[in-house]
Amino acid sequence: MKRIAVLCSGGDSQGMNACIKAIVDTCFANNLTVLGINRGFQGLIENDVRELGLLDVANIETIAGSIIKTSRSADFMTEKGFKQAIENIKLNQIEGLVVLGGNGSFRGCRDLVNAGINVIGIPGTIDNDLYYTERSLGFDTAVQNAVNMVTQVKQSMYANSRASVFKCMGRKCGDIALHTAVSVEADSLAVAEIDYSIEQIISDVKNAISHGVTAPVVVISEGCSLEMNDIVNAIEEQTGFVTRGMEIGYIQRGGQPTYYDRMLGVRWGVLAVQLLMQDMTNLAVGVKNDKIFYTPLVEVEHVLQEFRVDMLNDLRTLHALPKL
Repeated sequence: MKRIAVLCSGGDSQGMNACIKAIVDTCFANNLTVLGINRGFQGLIENDVRELGLLDVANIETIAGSIIKTSRSADFMTEKGFKQAIENIKLNQIEGLVVLGGNGSFRGCRDLVNAGINVIGIPGTIDNDLYYTERSLGFDTAVQNAVNMVTQVKQSMYANSRASVFKCMGRKCGDIALHTAVSVEADSLAVAEIDYSIEQIISDVKNAISHGVTAPVVVISEGCSLEMNDIVNAIEEQTGFVTRGMEIGYIQRGGQPTYYDRMLGVRWGVLAVQLLMQDMTNLAVGVKNDKIFYTPLVEVEHVLQEFRVDMLNDLRTLHALPKL
């Protein structure tokens, strides 16, 4: 292969730029042409394509977001939009396409593979909800950002003896909330994967207060069935603690990527180009036990989540709560 293209699809995640840079650098080192498709699958439909050079990617590894931007494309899901995307792949003589994105983007990859396009999928989503891989680009930084925010807010809550409830991103996957809660030693955690009630959260908070905690912390994931304001009101009514509720929000997507997200981006970018150069296509890359690997794209959506109940129980043991 001599002409490779890269696009980002869906929500942005830290480490995407590091990955794009690694793809470009590896292509240049091997005399390959690399094209950047702006705005994901929508840009592919609209032929918003440009050649990327070394100066385009200089120093971008330290920046969150994506220099080629990203989008969620409803047009790509239509027959007309999909056909136009295929035509533009042929028009630009793209021999291999690297797609950075989450589960929706990987479904797009599958459709391209079925249409005869050579694709490599790279997991890029802060949600960490592509379960064939232990980590996806952006997850590590998103957790670090959430931990930083909870830690800073907790200092004020402690000074005023107030309780706090933090809502993390992650959609239906509770990994950001779980890793954040363990890192800050939250007094209670509610995620979509575990059936948990407001009454149980109140019991956890009362347990913390009985052990001398003066600024109880509750962490919930956005995918859980409980409403943050309902939890806040219940804590105030049943404990007497003034309680503040905060959605951590888009700060989880920004900021300088951690070393781990940068490292994954670099290693996956290099691997993607190497695979295409060997005419090995229609694969997804991942990481397990700190070792990178690749697997058929058609198989990744069938891998089910294994929620880390052991981590949750470590947190509960810390607070003398029964294991779940």
